[in-house]
Amino acid sequence: MTNNLMAFIAWLGAACFCGILPLGFAAILFFTSRKRGQVGSAVGSAKKTSVAALKPGAGLARLQGRIAALPNAIDGSAENAVVYLRLKVEKYESDEDSSGWRGLTDKTRGVPFQLEDGSGAVWVIPDGLDKQLLGDGIVPDENQVQAACILLGIPPNVLHGKLRFRMWELRAGQTISVVGQPNLGQGGIMVTRSPDQPFVVSPLLGQAIDVNIHSQTKNAHTWTLVLGIPGVIMLFCGLTGALVSLVRVLTTK
Repeated sequence: MTNNLMAFIAWLGAACFCGILPLGFAAILFFTSRKRGQVGSAVGSAKKTSVAALKPGAGLARLQGRIAALPNAIDGSAENAVVYLRLKVEKYESDEDSSGWRGLTDKTRGVPFQLEDGSGAVWVIPDGLDKQLLGDGIVPDENQVQAACILLGIPPNVLHGKLRFRMWELRAGQTISVVGQPNLGQGGIMVTRSPDQPFVVSPLLGQAIDVNIHSQTKNAHTWTLVLGIPGVIMLFCGLTGALVSLVRVLTTK
């Protein structure tokens, strides 16, 4: 009876750790895939337009233009001013159970800027942009890391151990894509993030945005299947084994 009871506990544990755990991750990836798919549909249906043709409240607009010179931005002269900065820091951690790169900090800072496309200029407020569509970014050198930490207010004592960095910048003079909601503000029309709608401010141009979203959606969907199918099988096997062991416990005299 004791052996059957131990077998029941073992099978139940296997069902939880080998079945429920990967299914939990699969569920997260499923909703991620679904959300990215919705972003892709919304961005794909956004109306391609010019700054001169923008109308407040007309739905998502898709623009492509150049960031105008901006004095008193985050950093740099007016001609190459930094209007958006992001620094992601990961730390390598190792313990008895697992090891790998884990997120340490991911800080961003942006300022309103004007987008010019030849037909006019419009203010863009980069708050709440989709960070997954900023492109690959760069691996900064030590001086760039130090400067970014100062601009973003990252304390130096945080940066210790085995670290790796990734940095993204948007600067004046750079050609970018913007997908957002035109709204009427105090200074005229501005493009901002709208609730429940995607907001893209990205160095990716043309169809590169759509391709990037499709790739993210496909990867999340693939990993959903990779984790979900074995998870279902292991959960079924674990619960079946636990049920058989429980029956033996109850029927053993």
